Amino acid sequence: MYRRNLKAIIVAFVLVSGFGIGTAAHVSAADTMSPQGAAQSKSVNQNVATGTKVVTGTVTDPSGETLIGLTVKVSGTNVAVATDLDGNYSIKVPAGSNELEFSYIGYQTIKRAINGQSKIDVVMQDNSEVLDEVVVTAMGITRKESSLTYATQEIKGDDLMKVQDANFVNSLQGKAAGVTITQSAGGAGGTSKILLRGNKSVMGNNSPLIVIDGIPMTNQVGGAASSWAGGESLTYSSSSEGGDALSLINPDDIESINILKGANAAALYGSAAANGVLMITTKKGKEGRVSVSVNSNVTFENPLVLPQIQNVYGANVNLAASTLTTESWGKKISEMTPEELNYSGAKLRNYAKDDISDFFETGATYNNSVSVSGGTEKVRSYFSYANSYADGMVPNNTYQRNTFSFRQSYSLFNKKLNVDLSLNYVHAQTKNRPGGGTVMNPLYDLYRMPRNIDMDYYKKNYRGEGTWTSNIYGYYNDQKQWVPDGTIELSGPMQQWAYFSPGNNNPYWITNANKGQTEEERAYGYITASYEIIPGLKIQGRLNMDRAKYKGFTKRMATTQNVAAIEDYGMYGQDLIWSNDVYVDAMLSYNKEIKDFSVSASAGWVGHTVKGETQKLWTRATYFSYTDMNQLPTRINFFEPLASWGGSNMNEYSLSSNWDKGLFFTGQVGYKDYVYLEGSYRQDWYRAFKQFEYRGTPDNYGYFSVGANTLMHRYISLPEFITHLKLRASYSEVGNSIPNEVFNKGKADLATGAIASSTYGYFDNPIPETSKSFEAGFDVSFFDSSLNWDLTYYHTGLYNNYFLQATTGGKSKPVNTGLIRNQGIEVTLPWESGYKSQFVNAGNVQNQGFELTAGWFQDFGNEFTWSTDLNLSYNDNKIVKTFKDEQGKSSKLEQKIAGGNIVVRYDEGGSYGDMYALDFRRNDDGSIYLSSNGAPQLSNNSYVYLGNMNSKFQLGWGNTISWKDLSLYFLVSGRIGGKVISLTEAYLDYQGVSKRVGDARLAAEANPDLQWNGKPAMVMPDGNLAPIEEYYKAVGGNMFGSQYVYDATNFRLAELSLGYSFHNLFGGVISNLSLSVVGRNLFFIYKDAPVDPDIALSTKNGLGAFDIFNMPATRSVGVNLKIDF
Repeated sequence: MYRRNLKAIIVAFVLVSGFGIGTAAHVSAADTMSPQGAAQSKSVNQNVATGTKVVTGTVTDPSGETLIGLTVKVSGTNVAVATDLDGNYSIKVPAGSNELEFSYIGYQTIKRAINGQSKIDVVMQDNSEVLDEVVVTAMGITRKESSLTYATQEIKGDDLMKVQDANFVNSLQGKAAGVTITQSAGGAGGTSKILLRGNKSVMGNNSPLIVIDGIPMTNQVGGAASSWAGGESLTYSSSSEGGDALSLINPDDIESINILKGANAAALYGSAAANGVLMITTKKGKEGRVSVSVNSNVTFENPLVLPQIQNVYGANVNLAASTLTTESWGKKISEMTPEELNYSGAKLRNYAKDDISDFFETGATYNNSVSVSGGTEKVRSYFSYANSYADGMVPNNTYQRNTFSFRQSYSLFNKKLNVDLSLNYVHAQTKNRPGGGTVMNPLYDLYRMPRNIDMDYYKKNYRGEGTWTSNIYGYYNDQKQWVPDGTIELSGPMQQWAYFSPGNNNPYWITNANKGQTEEERAYGYITASYEIIPGLKIQGRLNMDRAKYKGFTKRMATTQNVAAIEDYGMYGQDLIWSNDVYVDAMLSYNKEIKDFSVSASAGWVGHTVKGETQKLWTRATYFSYTDMNQLPTRINFFEPLASWGGSNMNEYSLSSNWDKGLFFTGQVGYKDYVYLEGSYRQDWYRAFKQFEYRGTPDNYGYFSVGANTLMHRYISLPEFITHLKLRASYSEVGNSIPNEVFNKGKADLATGAIASSTYGYFDNPIPETSKSFEAGFDVSFFDSSLNWDLTYYHTGLYNNYFLQATTGGKSKPVNTGLIRNQGIEVTLPWESGYKSQFVNAGNVQNQGFELTAGWFQDFGNEFTWSTDLNLSYNDNKIVKTFKDEQGKSSKLEQKIAGGNIVVRYDEGGSYGDMYALDFRRNDDGSIYLSSNGAPQLSNNSYVYLGNMNSKFQLGWGNTISWKDLSLYFLVSGRIGGKVISLTEAYLDYQGVSKRVGDARLAAEANPDLQWNGKPAMVMPDGNLAPIEEYYKAVGGNMFGSQYVYDATNFRLAELSLGYSFHNLFGGVISNLSLSVVGRNLFFIYKDAPVDPDIALSTKNGLGAFDIFNMPATRSVGVNLKIDF
């Protein structure tokens, strides 16, 4: 297979690597020396020698004093030495390496190109100047870091790749403060939810804007549940979410990710950036000789957490009635009689096996990529190809992704004209994507299976040949008479299982006979051109085009059992979705130093359009015509688009269109690098508001931000141990547009011509959600910048929250009202080295918290080092205001789970993610009420508070220990607080298969006192006895949320890597080869819940805390290989 032919791939790409890449004849060294008289490195017309080269030199500080023990390292390798007592060094540079890196506590890290030089002297710069580094901010505008009035956090691509994940977003967890990553149960290629500083919108978008190389990207989730009502169906049938655009990015192409957490930093992006921004910078061609890099990774996966099942008791066999129960409330399976074992209706056994572990296969994920980079001063090119392939743990689940990327950069006319071109193509295919939910989810039947069912037999014999009777249908007979209750005998491939009844399936039939497949294709690219008109004045234009196609089909074979009936003919579905996304902007920028003042200003225009087309087909897998056929059809499993049932297929065709545009301006003034003032303004126009134009509602809204800072160490004499001190503050107002829906549009019946009225009521006051954010803090460095401490306080309120308000007329009334508040403190401490719904804008949600980042680097000498980093964040959320009706009564806003027995409420004074559940009906003395047969009952209206699904604390602790070319890295991540509800455990209790039930039954057998009216009994939460079977059937069957809520606190060894680097192999053909053993999610250090609290069935709002037969989290181990030529 191609993924195994890595050698052939390398050779092929090396042969074609010259395309678009010029070999550098003259490569200029980067001028990274200090301005205090240090000479620039001289360009030399010389290639780096193929053998090891020795470079020597002396390192001093700006005053000329030599620096002792400074680290000199060959970039991209583990080759490093320290300067001696006279500041001298001598280092052997492997073939293919062309850069040295000089680092020392209290000084800026300096990189110097070698370019054939044998002696390189360096003057280090004091780290008090480190804030003058240039950083890329919103809209791609560059600013000096010292001028920023807000805090950002950058993660390098190499940090994401230490332990690679097919979806790089999962690698962010634990590496950035204030960033929460929740993985979906969709397996490889699935979506992960990203939150910055907590949830804000109840029904709107909470995800940050994704920006790739300065271009905003649409990042929709395939197959996602409804953000509001989707919770009601989670316990009804299987559920699975697909991937998003982020999951299609090749992780090896990422240079860095800059996280703009607050609206203050991202205000220039307008309404799209109310939840912050992830700015992804991809790799581009570099000036110099052609270089080839190959990355290969293979990991093997198995389940990290599985439910605990009892293996003592099985299903009850009634030989007289010839029946077999679907639960495990029968006698001990070891006591089954020969007659019971020979029951004709099913294959049974009198011993237990670990059928759950046997069901899951060892998954394998292969990630291979190759990149070619190089160029001249005028033209630089980068090309990459990557393939990801995964064999999932569930039988017949596979994922494959191929990505191609090409980037070219031009610097012309003495670098006045700069052009960047990017072309990308992605193709991803998923077969039988796992997920969660109940019926037709293989885990639902696997976990619930009575323990005396012979799963070994049904694994091998899930399919046979047989006949069955169709469901009841009406049809016209040959006399043209209507037959209302017709049936017909069908025959063909037939499911083999112990139960032939609705809702019960052989898990191996689900994974082998039924097929589901999705294909995603995406071609996108951009061109950016900038021209310097006069010194300081530059004009820039960007165009991005993104074309995506989604194709999915479902083939469910006849005799698959749905919730209420058998799928007698089988079912066929097909989805075809196309989208075109066009983004364009133009910007004029001016930067000038005028005596003691620095002035920076940018103004521009942006336009964005998205058009889509959707075709959907869902029908019985046969062909039937009322007019042409006089009996019911006998064809089954007809998986073609021609499949039809009397012309009444559930077909859907729709076109969608959306656009937004905006004007923006931003400016900044600095005085002597003492103080900076900045401000920005953006006016956005939205398509969604055009429908209200007739009543005078505006279609455009303005947003702004202002900020200031002062660098006190520049003009105030501070104690010697304080290196620098900056105070900063900013304020912004940014919005979220209303959904792009036509609220007053009816629906036509194509057969009758009748027009059904809109499901929405009158939208009184359609206005955007508005995020008002204040941020203030200080940055202080101590001991020559050995210790840096950043403290930030933020207060964010989201006003005019959208809600759907049910009305007595059956409409959904949209309203804008309410407030959600976020506020908190961030600390960075690094050491250097039935009713219709109505939309309402209502509510105010607020968050508060802090973020802490700390790091330490220790050089023990003899090339032995240790670095450690800690990320800790705290967030507290409050719903300040919700919608009130005309009588001033607060509206009841909730999402229903498990038929409404569990709800997620959004109450005024509460918090986002508060969960409630119906609890036990109780006697007057507070004890649990039992019915005459001993079963507890649910109270009709006694909802109890279960807790909040969101953890207040998130943390990550990373460590790297290096000795020469050997390196050990590990990351511990965790969360403190929050709740998770496992409805899987409820189902298992009802079925009698949970270990908890088995232990209770064994305890009752051993203790005669555990009896209730002659029945084996257990102790209830109130201390009284209840019969075991009646208790668990009632509690599990009615999903008493209070009995299945668990603390989500957990700590785990999230990442581990042990690697070694080799240099100058095969006569310098390979300049660097790194080989490492890696692991991800290896084990829990602490966990209370019976499931992984960090895996969600859905990434939608309010649905992240529920486990319903979710695909389990994976533990993976493997090998990484990186080769640089």
